[in-house]
Amino acid sequence: MSSQTFRPGGRPVPLLKGALGAAVALAALSLSPGSAQAYVVTVGGLLYDVTTFTGSYNSNTSKFQTPANGGVMPWWGSSTLADEFATQVGSGLGQPNNLGAPFGPVFAYATSGQNLRIYYYDSRYQSPSILSYDALPPGDSFTWAQVNVSAVPAPLPLFGAAAAFGFSRKLRKRIQESRVSAGSSQPLA
Repeated sequence: MSSQTFRPGGRPVPLLKGALGAAVALAALSLSPGSAQAYVVTVGGLLYDVTTFTGSYNSNTSKFQTPANGGVMPWWGSSTLADEFATQVGSGLGQPNNLGAPFGPVFAYATSGQNLRIYYYDSRYQSPSILSYDALPPGDSFTWAQVNVSAVPAPLPLFGAAAAFGFSRKLRKRIQESRVSAGSSQPLA
């Protein structure tokens, strides 16, 4: 007997199809405009979920630090990391900012006098470029990049699982071989 549910019109629908429909509907809701989507990148062998927030530096100063210092920007203090993150993200989070032309989220990495030093992805050029500016006033509102603080080593969990699987297969084979050899060494009655 299969599990089923009924539509308002009285026709039965298998439960699996109903569950699949609900999953598709939830996925569509999660991808609707206005929801913050994470974009996963690998930098320095670690996976990062990069998302965005909108506001000014002045209103969000606690975010403009490395995770070790309570912030959400592992690239803070390093123009090289800011460049690498901006390159990896590219236009994966859209182009929510506009200073005469649309550009990606801002990767701030330092303050310079009264302004912020930043990188961002600009796709106006034939080959996408990362541009650096020293002219963003800290009171202006932009869409900034941030990461979820729980970065994990990218390849290590996969290698660990593969090694464990391989070891278990070898162990199983040894056990089977020892059972077969133990059974064949018994004298026949």
